[in-house]
Amino acid sequence: KALRADLHETLFGWLPQHAAGDAVVIVYFSGQAMVTPTGDILLVPYDGSAADSTRLYPLTDLESAFARLKAKQVLFLFDGMVSRLRGDAKGKTTSPRWELGGGHAVGLIGGEDLTKGLEDDQHRHGLFTYYLLKGLRGEADTNRNRTVTFGELAGYVRQKVAWAAKSQFNQEQRPLLFPPLKPDDPAASLVLTALPSIGSSETP
Repeated sequence: KALRADLHETLFGWLPQHAAGDAVVIVYFSGQAMVTPTGDILLVPYDGSAADSTRLYPLTDLESAFARLKAKQVLFLFDGMVSRLRGDAKGKTTSPRWELGGGHAVGLIGGEDLTKGLEDDQHRHGLFTYYLLKGLRGEADTNRNRTVTFGELAGYVRQKVAWAAKSQFNQEQRPLLFPPLKPDDPAASLVLTALPSIGSSETP
């Protein structure tokens, strides 16, 4: 139930005071986003409304907040529905621009272009969040070294979501990664989970 003012205060007030130079900041947003004709993305907070764009939260503000942080790495995860603002799909439109300005910020987005995250009673989450949690609990440990890195997690989630969407729903959902990770990218080797204290068989 985060309000627009709560998001802004947390990102620009609280977070900079608590994110030291060695910090890893993870921002997870599950819900809805609107896209303007120019491709700008506006997150919809609890008090947001498509009828009043001033109550939405621009992704560019999130980008600005991330750029101010001294943190070692920032990860932005989005799962939810993405739609055009005020029915602008009738005219010429631009694809959603999920880029976070580079630097130390990386985004893993639930689906490409305009999509509604697939979900059902079996998964109890959208496909993206379901496989995100399974991956963190151990299934994304592809090299079996008892840790899950962000690179492993991103690869696992993108593969599993695309497979499940096609095989179980006969639809397309392909998570996106911005910017693409190179093997030597510090974000790729960032350890998110150490497995000895976690059972990979747990249900998300």
